[in-house]
Amino acid sequence: MNYKIIEVTNNHLLKDFIDLPYKLYKDDPNFVPFIKLYTKQTVKGKNNMLFSNGIHVTYILKDGKKTIGRLIVGIDYKTNKETDSQRGYISLFECINDEKAAFMLFDYAKTWLKEKRMDWIEGPISPSDGDDFRALLCKGFDSPPVLFDSYNPKFYLDLFEAYGFKRHREYHAFHFTEDSFPSDRFLKVVEYSMKKYNFRIDTVNLKKIDREIEDIRKVLLKAVPESWDTHFVVPSVEDIKKETNMLMKFLDPELVCIARKNDTNEPIGFVVGTPDYNQVFAKMNGTLFPFGIFKLLYYRKKITRVRIFMQFVIPEFQGRAVNAAIFYNYMLNAERKGIIDAEGSTVSEENAQALRVLEAAGGDRYKTYRMYSIKI
Repeated sequence: MNYKIIEVTNNHLLKDFIDLPYKLYKDDPNFVPFIKLYTKQTVKGKNNMLFSNGIHVTYILKDGKKTIGRLIVGIDYKTNKETDSQRGYISLFECINDEKAAFMLFDYAKTWLKEKRMDWIEGPISPSDGDDFRALLCKGFDSPPVLFDSYNPKFYLDLFEAYGFKRHREYHAFHFTEDSFPSDRFLKVVEYSMKKYNFRIDTVNLKKIDREIEDIRKVLLKAVPESWDTHFVVPSVEDIKKETNMLMKFLDPELVCIARKNDTNEPIGFVVGTPDYNQVFAKMNGTLFPFGIFKLLYYRKKITRVRIFMQFVIPEFQGRAVNAAIFYNYMLNAERKGIIDAEGSTVSEENAQALRVLEAAGGDRYKTYRMYSIKI
């Protein structure tokens, strides 16, 4: 074995970084190859609020000429300042099933962060500091991931825990079949709630995207519980815009709904979802050109699943069936588009209200993702 850490400083090494999972998972029937161009843009920092909030290093591990591991280590100074913490993060971990290899990747991250006086490592987190590719899959290995969900072999959990990482938090994904979609029995409750509490459900208007972003942030500022982990900070308008720019390629405006009061237009809740483009990417082998673009244009019209990313309602309207009204209207829109199943994900274990809503709506908690942390 001739293991060596190499920082990614040119496009050739970046290609090695991006190509690694396609080699590691080539015999895994549940692996969905993400579009390499999008991954490249993310790693290079395009529309990436995490990287703009601090510093990071992207590196690979080689055994001779063969790439066998990869990792990003960084510091989000902005969030650390807002939460009075000294945490570093790791992201986009991939590695062969070898403790020595994995430990070298982790050791490099620990040394780099220790030199910068950080005292904890948390991860894997999303390269955009969002919901995409966050944490390690620890339950639900028997089916392919939905768009932006993490996917990894079970032995990644062993590598993390053997190194000393501890469970920090878990996130859950719920599966909805067509049979569990809101039916007409919800209609009377929804109509009663919307009339009594004087609100409506709008779909997002992309021509007024700045207003929509402002309204979503207003809801987050009121709805995110104080009991949540202190590392979570409601993103700024600019950060939400960066995340929106990244998602714009996949968003369908009829699958983003905002509840507003009729008299004041004040936002009181929202749900954000997107068609599951993994159903398309599974047929493209990670490439857009020369033929992938035609597959994308053809198969995106045949997507039958949606992923619901976030759903929040401000406290004064919780318990008034606003959640149910948003979800009901959302799924009506999805059904009209030929959607026959859905995933609600990923929901933090701390978000008890959302967990109850998804279970009450008929969701099956079928996948779980685990975030780890370790003291330096």
